[in-house]
Amino acid sequence: MPGFGAWDALFADVAEVLAERGAASEWLTGLCDSPSVDVLARLATENGNLAFDRQPPEVVDAAVASPEWRIRRYWVEYQRGMSLAQWERLIRDEPSLDWQRVFMGYHTGRHAPRPAAEWFARRAADPDPLVRLRALWFRGLPQEVAVALAADPDPEVRREVCHRAWHEAGEEGRAALLADPDPRVRKVAREMAGDEPPLSPGEFATLAERDRVDGLRERGVDAELLRHLAVHPDPELRRYAAGDRLAPELLAALAEDPDEDVRAEIVVREDVPDEVRDRAAAGLSPGRKYWSLTWVEDLHDDPAAMRRLAASASVPVRRDVARARTLPPDVLALLARDPDGLVRSHLAHCNEAPPAELLLAAAKAHWTDPAPVLRRPGFPLAALHGGLAEDPDPKVRRLALYAADCTPETVERLADDPDRLVHEPAAADPRLPAAALRRLLDTAGTDVSAGFETNGLRRALTRNPALPVPVLIGLLRDRGQARGAAANPAIPVAVALRMIDLAAAARE
Repeated sequence: MPGFGAWDALFADVAEVLAERGAASEWLTGLCDSPSVDVLARLATENGNLAFDRQPPEVVDAAVASPEWRIRRYWVEYQRGMSLAQWERLIRDEPSLDWQRVFMGYHTGRHAPRPAAEWFARRAADPDPLVRLRALWFRGLPQEVAVALAADPDPEVRREVCHRAWHEAGEEGRAALLADPDPRVRKVAREMAGDEPPLSPGEFATLAERDRVDGLRERGVDAELLRHLAVHPDPELRRYAAGDRLAPELLAALAEDPDEDVRAEIVVREDVPDEVRDRAAAGLSPGRKYWSLTWVEDLHDDPAAMRRLAASASVPVRRDVARARTLPPDVLALLARDPDGLVRSHLAHCNEAPPAELLLAAAKAHWTDPAPVLRRPGFPLAALHGGLAEDPDPKVRRLALYAADCTPETVERLADDPDRLVHEPAAADPRLPAAALRRLLDTAGTDVSAGFETNGLRRALTRNPALPVPVLIGLLRDRGQARGAAANPAIPVAVALRMIDLAAAARE
């Protein structure tokens, strides 16, 4: 094994170091903050936590190539922005259990890009039945493809059609699946068809109040009952109706419902006219949480649709418009003035060319690390100056660290700031004078159970790349401080890769 020079001391009796409970995981977790793509790509095959943050394509490619279910499940659930090809590689291996298949299919259908019709046609004609099966997991399956796959020679594909494309298979396809020669296909088809007809108003009236919603979800409703629910005095039942297939006049009526939750169902529907959605949005609480809307995402490349939806009164619609990578200039200008903070935040973080003034406002408002905003193209770095260190707002004071005229003396003063939003990034700054770094290391507590003010400062100090190598090695070999130290950007790539290999082996 090649030597690592001064870093060789890190690996002396390393098996004993990593044998301590949790020590290997501390290394693997801390290295997730490495600035090296090579380190992250190697780590992606060992630590699913990388999936929580958007990663470079090389890192995603390494992760989706993992044969391990425990790794791939994190990426399918949490990583956003992957290409269609990456999604195909990520789900290439057939999950061994039904619940795993359901899990992978559900998240693929929610988060993967929507393929073109030609893509589906090619996959449906592929000689590999697993390729045909997994095509059913993606959004936008054309009806003619669903009909063809309902007659697929492989029974597993036909069974997946029952799960994923029952309605798209058409009346003849559903009848064929109900009479399928394979008993497993017939079983799923019968489950999808339902052993009982939809609930009628008369049957609904016999249900106990506590069983009504469950009955609706289990049996579904006929058209007459749905009309009845849309005007029912119970708002929970009107909410159910607002999410179902309603006639336009009933949707329009529910858009003016006195119950906020009923109207919130209307504002996220794709099939309502803009004026109906705007009426439903009037008066809704600005703090409501919404799922992302895939139908808005599918329109990101349509400038006319983006202009129309950016003017919507619906907050969740505008939030998802703001997630588009590119937008017409007039839409950018409109959303940059949006009263909703999440709209402006999405614009600052997702758009390729957000307005400079919006980026500056986002950096001042961000409660965690402002660095991602500061690194965006077009950030007005000239607006930052050392005088910000005197600002009463800690979110503004910390921006002085990124000013061109920031001095070591300013960094030291900010490292002594009482607010953790300020002193933690200052403690990790390589411009912190050596004497101050030693002083803070001597006074900051080492107890990992201590509060944020003490333990957070200590971890920030262990990340400072100006730490002498022997000191950093000592921190890496200390179970209580190894995570912060492993995040130190001064660790050479070769050393970090060796750490990953050793920690991964110690966990096995």
